[in-house]
Amino acid sequence: MRKVSTRLALAALVAFCLVGAIAPLASGHGQGHAFNLTFDKSAVAPGVWQGTVSGDISGHLETRLLSIHGEGPVLQIEFLWIVSAGDMSFTASATGTLNTETGAVIMSGTVIEGFLEGACFLEQGQLVDVATSASRGRSN
Repeated sequence: MRKVSTRLALAALVAFCLVGAIAPLASGHGQGHAFNLTFDKSAVAPGVWQGTVSGDISGHLETRLLSIHGEGPVLQIEFLWIVSAGDMSFTASATGTLNTETGAVIMSGTVIEGFLEGACFLEQGQLVDVATSASRGRSN
C-alpha cells in the first residue's frame, strides 16, 4: 500500500511539473507591476525538468526538485526555478504543497537572482491526467 502511495505521489509530482503557471509579483528593481507567465516543461532526469515560459517573459525554463517530504495526501515540496530569457533571466526559489489526491499544487517563493531580484511570486498548477503526467495552471 505504501509503495503504491509513494508511486502515486511521485507520478503526481512529475505531472505537476509538466505544465503550470507562475506569477512573479514585482517588488524589486522598481518594476511596480505583476508579470504573468505560463510554463510547459517535462522531466529530463530525476528531479530535473526543462521547457519554456511564455507570457510577459518568453524563454527557456529549468526547474530542479530540491526536496519533497510528508506523508498522506499533501506533500511539502521545494523547487529552484531557472528562467533563461536574455535581460529578463532570473532564478527563484519556491516552496509549497502537492496534493496527491487532487493533483493541486500551490507554491510561493522569491526571485533570488537576476531580473526582479527580491520579487515574490505565486504559482498554481493542476494535474489533469496521471497516466500522461499532464497538468495545467494559470497565474494569478
